[in-house]
Amino acid sequence: MTHDEIEKLVEEGFYMNTADFVRMAIREKLESIKVIDIRNVTKDKAMKEVLDYLKKNRKAYPSDIADALNLDFDLILEITKDLVKEGRLK
Repeated sequence: MTHDEIEKLVEEGFYMNTADFVRMAIREKLESIKVIDIRNVTKDKAMKEVLDYLKKNRKAYPSDIADALNLDFDLILEITKDLVKEGRLK
């Protein structure tokens, strides 16, 4: 967004001033950031949790699984690749 666009929003009463716009933009951005506390588990335990998750959720992206189980995304990718190789996952 350009400075002129911000000024127009201020003039139209959406924000009190430019600083108010910046403050709100930063607040909204910070609220949208999700911090995930990754659990440290063995690959075998993670595999079991992934399989249990997939029994309940027939379709899911690896990122969804990682978020839901609080597991490392790279570990989930590795597990899903292994499951595909084994023919346990399409």
